[in-house]
Amino acid sequence: MHLPPRPSLPGVRRALLLSLLCSTAAWASEPAHAPPPEATSHTGGHWGYGEAVGPAHWGDLPGATTCATGKEESPVELVTANTTPDTHPAPSFNYRPSRVRMVNNGHTVEFEYDAGSTVRVGEKEYQLAQFHFHTPSEHTEDGVHFPLELHLVHKNTSGGVLVVGVFIKAGSVNRALDDAFHHLPWNKGDHSEPKGASINASALLPKNKAFFQYHGSLTTPPCTEGVEWYVMKDPIEMSDAEIASFQRLPHLNPNNRPPQPLNGRTVYLHASTR
Repeated sequence: MHLPPRPSLPGVRRALLLSLLCSTAAWASEPAHAPPPEATSHTGGHWGYGEAVGPAHWGDLPGATTCATGKEESPVELVTANTTPDTHPAPSFNYRPSRVRMVNNGHTVEFEYDAGSTVRVGEKEYQLAQFHFHTPSEHTEDGVHFPLELHLVHKNTSGGVLVVGVFIKAGSVNRALDDAFHHLPWNKGDHSEPKGASINASALLPKNKAFFQYHGSLTTPPCTEGVEWYVMKDPIEMSDAEIASFQRLPHLNPNNRPPQPLNGRTVYLHASTR
């Protein structure tokens, strides 16, 4: 039995150098970041906010033709001078504290809210299910887009949906959201539940409870209509740093649907002061 000749030291060095060069070339050829979700096809139901799969294409998605053909779509432009004084019952909020549980679903960061918090309008009561954010705001007020818009999504036992919209402007630190916004889930599919953190949705409403009210839809596919919208007229504040922490999340800036035609709908203004 003959052993193969032992390679010379210079030969070993050349082989190691060649291997290192090949590995470096392969690493350099790989993209630094994965392509954003918007870069993929929306075949099979994928949607987003980029040009290829954005709002202009949502009506092509299976089961989402309403996004293109609906006549009561949201969001809308809210113009104070064009509103009708509201005589409907104002919402009565009964919010309780909840654990902070967040998920990045690739379209926004959704806060899953514990059961037991409600809003009542007349004889109808709705349970607060979750809230989430859009940047910039989806609705406009007198032509103005805000940096963020908060949507508190409520549902009742009959399948009805009521959404309370809250504009957010730059200003003071928002103590109710500050802890959560230091732990936002970064990528699609990420979850975040800061230990011991809680939030009361009452702190997310402005002191002045004046609001716009109109009949609209979901602002994401399938754009289902029949949604009751209550958009608070006064904004709440968040600091520049808090706002930036959301706007830096990959593929979520922007994540707003443009305003849709009113098509003759009435927008009411309830001028309650408290």
